[in-house]
Amino acid sequence: MFALDVLTPAAGVLVVGLTLRDVFHTLFHPGGHGGLAALLCRGTWSALHRLSDRVAQLAGPGAVLLTILVWLGLVVAGFTLVLWPLVPDGLTYGQGSPQGPPLLDALYVSMVAISTLGFGDVVVQDPALRWLAPLEALLGFSVITAAITWITQIYPVLSRRRSLAVDVWSRTGGDGPAEDVDTATAAAWATQLAAVDVDLVQNTETFWFRESDPRLSLLPALRRLDTVAEQHAGCPEGRHLGRALAVLRETLQEQYGARAGDSPAY
Repeated sequence: MFALDVLTPAAGVLVVGLTLRDVFHTLFHPGGHGGLAALLCRGTWSALHRLSDRVAQLAGPGAVLLTILVWLGLVVAGFTLVLWPLVPDGLTYGQGSPQGPPLLDALYVSMVAISTLGFGDVVVQDPALRWLAPLEALLGFSVITAAITWITQIYPVLSRRRSLAVDVWSRTGGDGPAEDVDTATAAAWATQLAAVDVDLVQNTETFWFRESDPRLSLLPALRRLDTVAEQHAGCPEGRHLGRALAVLRETLQEQYGARAGDSPAY
């Protein structure tokens, strides 16, 4: 009885708290890494990239969607644990509303609360605990709003990376013979690489978005930029580009491991 009345609600509060912490570190803490979000992104990529290149292209978007669903599911699960000890004595069932198993009824109340449907067929009796439903609705709405903001931040980051890759591809000769690049262009690319490096630190989920077109991929661009940096190694612009390349590769190795060259951002 003690476990149900005390430990179960405590576990529910812990689940909700850890979920909100993960949301905060993923979305609102620059350079922070929500452990759950990072784990889901890496796991989704690991599962899909073995199937085919076409399926692997879904890893990034799929991981983001899965992360949002898991966040919402954990909030529901946490409040379900908090409500469970109140079932059935702490709930009022409306006329025609059958009483089910306690855990399922708690889950039902939690899902109705987070969806803000407010059927009113099952409500909490205790006035001191009625705030649970609006609190859960508020947290659920906050997670959804934050997730939408997260999605809108992802595609500008991808656009900057793709723009750099296409620009490097076209200015260095495309699919034809290699062409020389002037020092001003090399300096501009170094600045763009710094922006890509910051993006990969602050928006780690974008690393798992695989490009179907090699012209948009980062790895071919980095190889071409290595050549440009070597060509201009005797001037400040070339050395600047070389340092920017080294910093980006260091970030990729620290953030994503030594086998980053086999991963989607490349």
